[in-house]
Amino acid sequence: MEFEYIFEEVKVKPSNAPKFVLNGEEVDIWSENLSYYHSKSISNYIRDNLMRYESKGKDPFNEIVGKKVEKDMVKTALMSGSNILFKGKKGYGKTTFSKSISKLLPDKLLAIKGCKIHDDPTQPVCFSCKKKVLEAEEVELTFIPRKWIRIPGDPMTTTRQLIGGISIQKIKEGYDLDHPEVFTPGRVLKAHRGIAYFDELGSIPSALQTLLHELFEERQITTPEGDIVPMKIDTLVVASTNPANYKGVSDIKEPLLDRMEQIDIGPPETAEEEIEIGLRNMNLKEGSMIPEWHLRILVNAVRCMRNKNCRYANRIEVEPSCRATIKLFDHVRASATRKGHEAVMLSDYGENFEVVKLALKSRFEVDYENEISKDEIIEGVLNDSIDAVCSSIYSMIPRNTFGDMIEEIARRKIVNAYDLNGIVTSFASSICSRKEELRSAIEIVLEAISRCSGLIDRAGDGVYVYKAYDRQT
Repeated sequence: MEFEYIFEEVKVKPSNAPKFVLNGEEVDIWSENLSYYHSKSISNYIRDNLMRYESKGKDPFNEIVGKKVEKDMVKTALMSGSNILFKGKKGYGKTTFSKSISKLLPDKLLAIKGCKIHDDPTQPVCFSCKKKVLEAEEVELTFIPRKWIRIPGDPMTTTRQLIGGISIQKIKEGYDLDHPEVFTPGRVLKAHRGIAYFDELGSIPSALQTLLHELFEERQITTPEGDIVPMKIDTLVVASTNPANYKGVSDIKEPLLDRMEQIDIGPPETAEEEIEIGLRNMNLKEGSMIPEWHLRILVNAVRCMRNKNCRYANRIEVEPSCRATIKLFDHVRASATRKGHEAVMLSDYGENFEVVKLALKSRFEVDYENEISKDEIIEGVLNDSIDAVCSSIYSMIPRNTFGDMIEEIARRKIVNAYDLNGIVTSFASSICSRKEELRSAIEIVLEAISRCSGLIDRAGDGVYVYKAYDRQT
């Protein structure tokens, strides 16, 4: 291989093109049905597809709940061809946002078959592909799917893992770049003609951040031996990082930071948005229903742990994210489904909230756990949340109806959410959206009366006892 191919910028046109073969047949890649799939930059593909969404009044990022301002900022950055840095605490959708951006890429692109970085047949950047299109009579092509390459931030990342391994000496000796002894592309080069998503950019060693700056700005790499190798890869860089004071976060070098647009991503603004995020992202898509009151109880407990006014706020060092909400929904549905409940009941939280603890304990951190345990905090915030939702339901009961309810309960002495008929059931029906929720609704009404009036006590799964009768027995 001629060494000058390394530095030569190659552009293929119909006048100087070799014979291109796709699926065993010669093709004209400039024909109407193939011309869309090559020659354009990733930024141009994204820009064109973004404009198509805009012209139709559609949201290109409909996977993201809320975040209207952030979406507008992303669109502006993409239209101007900018790289993006999402900054925010873990679990608030930075990765989901980056994946959503990848929808703006074509679903497939034409590439030179066998190329490790899937080079464009009309403007290859890999050295062996340059040689192919300039010297070979026939070049075989293939379609590749859209690319979204995750590059995890890791302090132990090496140059070979990130950029790849290149032996200039082997190239001078005449080896093709695809030879195993010459070149193995790293994760960044594999993102050529796609999106490179740096998950926690700050955790990549400073020396490698300098290499990235050189690669993205000057489109070249300086090897440890001092050789300059041009690698004009075409990629959109989307990165994420946690706040600077966040546990285990390193700084991003200023020259690299200066070439990205920072967009802050925070928690959902409202409980309704968080409920929607939880429901959309549940792993357990079918099973027992989760009524609205249980959704509010669980979401408000998580949101309380992020709130500065929470009574445990000064003890919580790392707050639970939306992942905690998603797993809470998953676990209570799983618990209810296993027990054969049509809809979630309070017993599905666990006798001592074990199911809720399962979802939360690994998703927040406290200081000095020997003084107050995670279990105590979870029990406290969940009881506060149940109190708040029960108070809201209790306030909805009309006065005259409440009197009749208590008379009915006093007559029955022991009431059961599974077999109760009468006034409590009638009111509970009014807060249901589906008939399958009725038993859960009856239980939450009885729980509201228990917590807010003190006239009845919970005695088991959906079972409540009138206090006067309880004292007599």
